[in-house]
Order: sequence, then C-alpha cells, then structure tokens
Amino acid sequence: MLSLRTPSAGPWILRRLLEIFVRFLCLLPVRSALWIGNRSGDIFLAVCPSKGRLVKDNLSRCTLPLPSGKCAGAFSRSVFRHFGRVGIEFARLAVLSDDQVRELFEDGWTGFEHVAAQLESGKGAIIFSGHIGNWELVMRRIRIDSPVPVNTLVRQIKASTIHQFVLDQRLRFGGGPSILATNGAKQILRALGRGEIVNIAIDQCAGKDDGVFVPFFDRLALTHTSLARLSYTLGIPVVPVLSFRREDGIHHSARFFSPIEPFPDLPKEESVLRQTALCTSFLESAIRNHPEQWIWMHRRWKTRGLEIPVWEKPPATMSGDRV
Repeated sequence: MLSLRTPSAGPWILRRLLEIFVRFLCLLPVRSALWIGNRSGDIFLAVCPSKGRLVKDNLSRCTLPLPSGKCAGAFSRSVFRHFGRVGIEFARLAVLSDDQVRELFEDGWTGFEHVAAQLESGKGAIIFSGHIGNWELVMRRIRIDSPVPVNTLVRQIKASTIHQFVLDQRLRFGGGPSILATNGAKQILRALGRGEIVNIAIDQCAGKDDGVFVPFFDRLALTHTSLARLSYTLGIPVVPVLSFRREDGIHHSARFFSPIEPFPDLPKEESVLRQTALCTSFLESAIRNHPEQWIWMHRRWKTRGLEIPVWEKPPATMSGDRV
C-alpha cells in the first residue's frame, strides 16, 4: 500500500519566524540590536548550561589566565554575549551599506596589501582565520576592497533551516558564496582558478581523516589540514587575517599578516604538519590577546592523540605579533 507523507511544516515555520526576527532587527538602532545580542547570549547560556560548563572545563585545561577581575562564570557570560552580538551583526548585514561597513573598521583595517599581492599573481588567494572577533563582517569588508568574491569553506550546521539561512545571508550580503567542506575540493580549485579568494577557518576540531595534532594552548589539538595541503599542492602561501571587537562594542579591527609559506623542500606530510602548527600558533596569539571573543564552548580538544607529532616551534617574532 502506497504511503503518502505530508512534509513537516516545522522547517517552513522556523524559516518564516527567522525572517521576521531578522526584519525586526534591521529596523532597530545598532545599540538596541546589540543589546538584544547580549540578552540572547545570556538566554543561550541559561538554557544550555552544559555549554557554560564546557567553557569552564576548556579554561581549566589550558594555559590561559582569566582576564583581571573575572571569575570563570563572568568570563563565560562575556563569551556568550560576544557571540550573541556576532549573530545579531550577521543578521543585520542586509542594512549595512559599504560605507557603513568601512566605518565599522575605521582606523582598524591594515595589511590588506598582502591579499592584493596574492591576487595579482592570478592564482587567487588563500586566507585563513578563526572564530574570533566577527569573521563574517571581515569577509564583507574584504569584498568591498576585492575585485573578486570571497569563498568561505563551511561545515554543515545540524539545523538545516539555520544552515540554509546562513548560506543565503553570506551569499547575498556577506563576502560571497560558501563551499561545503564534505565535497568542496573541486569547488575550491575552481574558485582559485578563477583568481578568487578562499577563506578557511582551522580552529575547530578536525576529523581523524583530515587532521594532525599540533599544540594549541599547550595541549595537542586535532587540527584541519586542508589549508596546508592546498598551500603545498598549489605552491600558494596563506595569508592570516585576525580580527577583534573593540572596546566600544560596536567597531572592529582586522589585520592581515605576511603570508605563511609552505615548505616545498620537505616531504608533503611534514610540510603540512609544520605549516598547520604555524597557523595554529598565529590563532592562539590572537585568542590570548582577546580571549573572550573566541568559541570556548566548542569541544576543541575532544579527540586525543596517542603520539606527539614532531613539531618545530614558530619564531618568537611570529608568535608575538598582536592583532
């Protein structure tokens, strides 16, 4: 007997509610919208206490002193409030003109010439960042200065409705299209072949088939190698871009650093390991300078290695750079 199933209305309703909420946010003054971001962070922390415990557990297991005058609980609230604001800013991209985006980075946009130089080669540019500051605003700001789109490598969000909203929002109002990591190799190569920018974040826990263990806050962390493999295979250096929210809570700063080269004279796997370690060290430096703006609620060290890989500590001048 043929069974006919009516599609669930849940995703459709969620999408409509999300659209209504976004429209509401776009009508608000920026400070009011960011206030809602703070409250959203508070609510998320309250309804998901396990995430708050994960922040405290991550802090207890790594070498990061808490900011002066803050206990672990207050630090957790600051982390969740920051990401509440990031979500609100992402939702409001539609109402930001290019001039307004420039103003958000006023006196805080340096080093883009490193990306421009890579684009002039005609091979495209590979940049890397992490989930610190507001990376979505940075990608939108890059698109203003860049003659080509910014393709961002992403992983599937479990809630399909939210995932599709993020992809649509980024494509229409952000830096450009998204490339799903599960089958993105060809799309990445095509984008670089067109002379475009590819952005890859490497600060989340990798799978065992796409990761190496490198030090991160003096603990071994399984780290994505796609960035370093692309760099080695194509002979293209990677440009670090790190950002943070400034003290007024509204404006941002971003800095592009000198490219990190692959090690062409080494075997591929050793080059991948060393370059991944260098890039991870760069991110750690930025997080140490702005610890409340990183995703401490992520299980970054959930996979443990049985062997410590051979790893060469990066030069002091590199690890000591400030964003």
